[in-house]
Amino acid sequence: MHSTEVARLSGPFDGPSWDRLGPGAAVQGGRWLTAMLSRLPGEPVRVSHDGSDGALGFTGAVVRDGDAYEAYNPWAILRREDPVFPEVRALGRRVLPHLGDGREAILPGLLLVAPGYLGDPVGPAADHPDSVKRCLADVCAWAGDAGLATVSVLYTRPAASRVLAPAVGALGGESFDLTTRSMMPVTWDDEESLAAVRSKRRRIEVRRQLRRLAEHGCSVGTGVPDELFDEVIEGRCALLRWYGQPADEAAERRRLRTLIDSFGEDLLLFTAQVEGRLIAHALFVADMRTLQNVYVGTTELGRNVPYAHLAVTYHAPMRHVGRERYDWIDYGVGHGDTKRTQGCEAVPLMGHVIPL
Repeated sequence: MHSTEVARLSGPFDGPSWDRLGPGAAVQGGRWLTAMLSRLPGEPVRVSHDGSDGALGFTGAVVRDGDAYEAYNPWAILRREDPVFPEVRALGRRVLPHLGDGREAILPGLLLVAPGYLGDPVGPAADHPDSVKRCLADVCAWAGDAGLATVSVLYTRPAASRVLAPAVGALGGESFDLTTRSMMPVTWDDEESLAAVRSKRRRIEVRRQLRRLAEHGCSVGTGVPDELFDEVIEGRCALLRWYGQPADEAAERRRLRTLIDSFGEDLLLFTAQVEGRLIAHALFVADMRTLQNVYVGTTELGRNVPYAHLAVTYHAPMRHVGRERYDWIDYGVGHGDTKRTQGCEAVPLMGHVIPL
């Protein structure tokens, strides 16, 4: 016997009960989801499955808007003429070619993923193929009854993909290469050993970039998120608008306040300032043995100061960490070439879609 519940969430996320599943990634922890689940477009949901192999769960959202943020929009990923991720088109064939190109062929849909671009199932039964298949079959039945067109699972790492792909295929769906996740292994203890693991050419380049910043009167360091709250929001919204994304200041303020309240001293802010004003920042959370990049922000002035973004996103955090406390710095998806230059490894991520 087994049971599966798909619950629409109208109130705060229950982080403590979720953590009893034993999530293995920072972006799937209860504190993170409490603060960040609202980043998913649409109506948030939680999937809970219990069976003979134990429990497993997913988080996600019902996505209805064809103009929803592209990286959490199954229609945009699969069918938009200008691809969100080129890997999806790399094979020269369409995923589920019998589905049409119209938004109605894929949306509204149930998207299973955690904000922070990770869709692996969580829990003791997450690596049991039969349990995952039973869970997804029940989820598809729920989604069909709700009038949805598809169920998608996005951004799964290799181990989870090996479990999900046969289950998705058995349910009439398809799995596909999606993108890569940039993970930086922490192999140094302090600034001295950090310099030792870098090539001579890389050491020279980093010093040159920091020297250029100093020439522009820019100081790089750390800050207290509470004390720089308004400036962090200003830089975050400015960067979103620069990339043509919606900048909901009220939502960003709520999210940052929840992050501060949830993570406290485990929320780390790296800053670039000119004449006491924040021009660029990178926000991270320290969770488990990972330093997780939450987001970055850059003002108009910061975009015109060379290397400010690189300094707060890479140089300062790398000087801050050591392998006694951390195994990885997780830089998420996108801009893979830049991240590899900084020393990241590329972890392949897959997507999965089941038509209903």
